[in-house]
Amino acid sequence: MGHLLLMWRLVLQDMRRHPGEAVMFLLAVTVATSSLTLGLATSDAVATGYAKTRAATAGPDVMATTTGPDPSGLSSRLADLPGVTAIGGPFFAFDTTIRAHGRAAHSAVVGRGNARAAVDRPLVTSGSWVRPGGAVVERGFARAIGVRVGDHITIRGRSVTVVGTAISAATAVYPWGDPAQVGPSDAGGTVWLTTADAHAAAGDASPVHLIYLKLSDPATTDEFGKSAAIRAIDPEGWLSYHYWQDVLQTDTAMIKFTQPALVIGGWLLAVAAIVTLAAIATTRAVRDNRRAALLKAVGAGPGTVTVVLLAQYLLLTFLATALGLAAGTLAAPHLVDPSEGLLDTVTPPDSDTVTAAVFLAVVVAVIGALGPATRAARTSTVHALADPAHMLTHRPRLNAATAYLPTSLLLGIRLLARRPGRAVLTFAGTAATTLMVTAVLTFHAALDAAPAFKRFGPIEVRTDQTGQVLLAVTLALVALSTLNTVLLGWSTAVQARRALTITRTLGATPGQVVTALCTAQLLPAVPGVAAGVPAGLGLYWFFGAQVTPPGSWLLTAAMVILLAVGALTALPAWAHTRSPAGRALDAEPA
Repeated sequence: MGHLLLMWRLVLQDMRRHPGEAVMFLLAVTVATSSLTLGLATSDAVATGYAKTRAATAGPDVMATTTGPDPSGLSSRLADLPGVTAIGGPFFAFDTTIRAHGRAAHSAVVGRGNARAAVDRPLVTSGSWVRPGGAVVERGFARAIGVRVGDHITIRGRSVTVVGTAISAATAVYPWGDPAQVGPSDAGGTVWLTTADAHAAAGDASPVHLIYLKLSDPATTDEFGKSAAIRAIDPEGWLSYHYWQDVLQTDTAMIKFTQPALVIGGWLLAVAAIVTLAAIATTRAVRDNRRAALLKAVGAGPGTVTVVLLAQYLLLTFLATALGLAAGTLAAPHLVDPSEGLLDTVTPPDSDTVTAAVFLAVVVAVIGALGPATRAARTSTVHALADPAHMLTHRPRLNAATAYLPTSLLLGIRLLARRPGRAVLTFAGTAATTLMVTAVLTFHAALDAAPAFKRFGPIEVRTDQTGQVLLAVTLALVALSTLNTVLLGWSTAVQARRALTITRTLGATPGQVVTALCTAQLLPAVPGVAAGVPAGLGLYWFFGAQVTPPGSWLLTAAMVILLAVGALTALPAWAHTRSPAGRALDAEPA
């Protein structure tokens, strides 16, 4: 108990003295776990939202469309089939183009009465239900065409007042919410009128009738559609069917590209978080070494020292995991339904999502902090307290190869050779950022290459969401990479302070020292960019897009990333060259 209390007090004291490091690590891991949780929770959120909408609207299990001359007779025969527990309709409907605020939009117009149907009762979300001269617009469709209660829409030359908006589970969310289509057609939405108004507005349009069925076992829809009884009552083939599973699958297609962007983005953000933690651990290496030495001097063993040094990171890791799971779970219902065609619902994350988030966070903490903590615990107590100057490894081949290089390049390469692990971190962080930037450029290139109807038609709802998710993940990754570059540049300058100060006393200018530190960062960043571009293209192609951005876009992005790495490294390097060389040589260890 005494050991645990001691560890707890040491952790709290360290976080109080250095809150910035704790906040940076907490934010990095929270962002990564939030993105991963969102990606993994979206499928469940779609299914849950659709199930909740079906329950609230008495959603059908089978949706039948008929162009036959006797819809009422077909409806009666369907109602008598085994397994059918309730039936709605037939409802008169036709396919048309409506106009609102000067915009044309494809839509189905469905005639409904004021009486509550046994199957499919659209839930009014604003305003009221249909009345003579008044229309109700599906909520997602209304949002897309920009109409609200009190506005007017034009249906085949007739102006109708919008009296309400509603949602239904009988059709997929906008832009696939047109139930009056027979066969493939344009995407569209749904407008409900009274039955009399729908007949009057149809004119010479080709109508259909919608018949909605409720089954005793909703899981048997496929067998129902293929049964001999169906073929017997519809020998002429007037009926076409689709099922509630088809609607759910179509709704899930709204996140076809959003979900992989979030999951992959979560793992890339985890890479950036590992770099953040490793950079933080590097900047505090001297402090942790002295702390470990003091603990061992008063009797603590290597195991206790390692646990004390890791405890803060593990505590922050589990806190960040909880925050990430909560944020991802709360945001998932809003992300999976960009057209607002479903009832949003927040459900606890499933076990797979929790396991993946915890695994990611633990991987970040272990990879980023275990190595520095173990090295600090194994360092000799006397050696750590004295903190003598580190002896440089003699590398005759490297010295010979760099002897005739310019001073800045010579120093940069030798700094890089002394700390190869930091080069790996720079490479990984730069590659992850470049990958996401390349994916965003490929997305916009694919958008520009698409036909106009795909760029600006109803499908833009899904396209806009995918673009926003890609941009958000990329911006988060860029922010973490910016922080990481500054931290790595700062830690490099701190650990090479004595060596670079001696170099300055031998004639190197502050500008050459700054350039050397920038070189040490840019040399591993170049292969990181070179690896990130094809990886981003390949990842995007893997999900079906065979478009390559213009070479000028990729070259400009690569140059901007490298210039940013150089500029962000120059800032801490320049700060270290401002102090006189003599003061740096006389300074006590931190």
